Amino acid sequence: MSGAEKLTAKILGEAESFAEQVISGARQQAEAILTQARQEADNRRKQLLEQAQKQAEERKRRARTIAELEARKALLAAKKEMIEETFARALERLQQLEPAEYRKVIASMLLAAAETGTEEIIVAAADRDRLTDSFLREGNRELAKRGKQGKLKFAAETRDIQGGFILRTRDAEINSSFPALLRMQREQLEPDVAAILFA
Repeated sequence: MSGAEKLTAKILGEAESFAEQVISGARQQAEAILTQARQEADNRRKQLLEQAQKQAEERKRRARTIAELEARKALLAAKKEMIEETFARALERLQQLEPAEYRKVIASMLLAAAETGTEEIIVAAADRDRLTDSFLREGNRELAKRGKQGKLKFAAETRDIQGGFILRTRDAEINSSFPALLRMQREQLEPDVAAILFA
């Protein structure tokens, strides 16, 4: 082999060796890039799975919370309805008292409500039969014993009230109807009623 051929073979050998090194380095670099890409993809997949699980758990928690709130709302509505029914029954019972018991309750209320003893008593038309003139005379006698004038009288008019009465003075009307009294006492009575109903 001539010197030129040897030189050419040497150059070609070095070029091949260099090319193999470059290709080998490129393969290693490609494999490293591919391994890193796989690892990043795997990490991203895990991260996305964790996020999806967290979101699913959060949705479940929210759904459970909403369900619990709805259940509490329904329970509260049922309790409120039972309390309403209880007060409605109390009103019914007051309206359905025996005549003697009814007069006794009304007399007690009148004696407590009359300030001067000269007021007018407005009642429901249905109570005109239960609250007679003798009932009024007895009430006036009791007022006189207590130092008041004892001149209560029934008003000519009646009102659409569900038991009890309205006491009219020159300046004002005092609503002592059973529904008005129950409304006024309700705030105080409701916790006791609830305790009895739901204990």
